[in-house]
Amino acid sequence: MARSLTGVDRQALAIAFALAGALSYAIASVTQQRAAAAMTSGRAFDLALVARLIRTRPWLIGLIAVVAGYVLQAVALDLGRLLVVEPVFPVGLLLALLLAARADGRSLRLPEWMAGIAVVGGLVVFLIAAEPSGGHRTAPASSLALTAAGAIVVGVLGWLVSLKGAPSRRALALSVGGGVGAGVTDALTKSVATLVGSLRFAIFGDVRLYLLAVVGLLTLTVQQNAYRTAGLAASLPAFVVLEPVVGSLLGLFVYHEGVGDSPVQIVIEVLAVLSAVWGIARLAKSVNMELAAVGAMATTPAEPAA
Repeated sequence: MARSLTGVDRQALAIAFALAGALSYAIASVTQQRAAAAMTSGRAFDLALVARLIRTRPWLIGLIAVVAGYVLQAVALDLGRLLVVEPVFPVGLLLALLLAARADGRSLRLPEWMAGIAVVGGLVVFLIAAEPSGGHRTAPASSLALTAAGAIVVGVLGWLVSLKGAPSRRALALSVGGGVGAGVTDALTKSVATLVGSLRFAIFGDVRLYLLAVVGLLTLTVQQNAYRTAGLAASLPAFVVLEPVVGSLLGLFVYHEGVGDSPVQIVIEVLAVLSAVWGIARLAKSVNMELAAVGAMATTPAEPAA
């Protein structure tokens, strides 16, 4: 079916699948963060956390949403360019924070809505101005192996930094590792999704499938530990920002995709990205302030009865 579509249709369909995947991941993020936060461990970083979480029903429900999101994401990456699909994923942050706020019994305030509009608007403007074009549907195993090695190194560094410090700092370090790993996972998924259609069972002889499995499992473990360490607002934004940044860079340099490079286009693209990044940072800061206020109220001693 994908081969009979025009180029414009393929990219539009890819965006639709990416949006559906972002919604699935948003549901998974809220569900799994709550399940991971309930886990106690004497270790700052628990390698067996996923094995423990998989025995809990709420986390398994979140895992179903993860699988659904990944399938939708894989279809989007197979249909579209990384530079088209990746900028759509941060919409999942807005959806996740909306769901988290609803679960906490509150509504997003006007500044939070404005930040959300900045995120979505920035992404839409970027896609219109950038006019992504060209590129290959698969990337060489050697190039993807180097990116996988880089993701593993960043993940290990995030783990080392997370061994000490305040929970918010540890969650940030882990989310950086998770975000880089997610971007590399997207790049690997694009090649593997394409190869499955042509190689079928012969895909099991391709190293890119195993690179995907290793980096994907590493990303899942690192991000679940970030969820356990701190709240969603502390553990998700860095992940959501870095995934599309890393994925888009790999689209440029590994898949050789192109964007509009006229001076006007470059200025618009930069401003659009800055708008989206500001919106994501503003959302995270606002929700952190809200959570801090709730925590302060919870720890304030009740006034004695008159």
